[in-house]
Amino acid sequence: MNKKNKIPFKYKNIHFVFGIFSLILISSCNINQKYFPHNEGKQVFYDVYFLDKENKKQNFRQVFYFLPKTKNSIPVLKNDGELLFYEIGKRGIAKRNVKEFFSSDKDNKSELILAYPIQEDVEWEVDDKTTIQMKLGYDRFYDTNLPFKLKNKIVGTKETISIRGKKIKNCIKISGYGKTSYYPDPTLGNINIEILTTTYFAKGLGLVKYTREEKSDSETMGKIIYEKTMLIDD
Repeated sequence: MNKKNKIPFKYKNIHFVFGIFSLILISSCNINQKYFPHNEGKQVFYDVYFLDKENKKQNFRQVFYFLPKTKNSIPVLKNDGELLFYEIGKRGIAKRNVKEFFSSDKDNKSELILAYPIQEDVEWEVDDKTTIQMKLGYDRFYDTNLPFKLKNKIVGTKETISIRGKKIKNCIKISGYGKTSYYPDPTLGNINIEILTTTYFAKGLGLVKYTREEKSDSETMGKIIYEKTMLIDD
């Protein structure tokens, strides 16, 4: 009589542990994706506040329109015409522009906006550029566009923030810091610039708030403040 092939008990244990690990991994991925949910056809609105070096305030609205998924990426069209691609991978949630997304250069790196695992003290760096302007005379303004490394760190995973009186709980808080310097000429000397950012992600919503401050030790540059807040339905 033929005996059926049986899996030894010790190997059954291995299969069981591997199965549990796989379930945990899949569950973790699903949880992480909730911090950047994709709803095809959905529009997300942000209120944007900007304060320039002359202390002039500007308020405007930014709209993100979610397009159908492509190549494991989430394409998002902004109301200014810019098209971005968000990718959810092993390292985290990353962002690419059109040129980077369709580039054949394998060394072309995307900008990581949220790193995995989602836990406190996780750190990562991204390439960035300054947006602060230098003013010479009364009417001459120059964009700095100085490259620097922005160091990001998850400083909280259960943060509560208030947006228009509505409390958003269990947010991820990310703090970013960068610095660079600029030497325009011997008269002005070396100008030091610091960049500070704070980002909040919420489950089921995505990025709910972002602030950025660029400040210098020179009156020719001063400081700027940029703040973006999601408009959340009641």
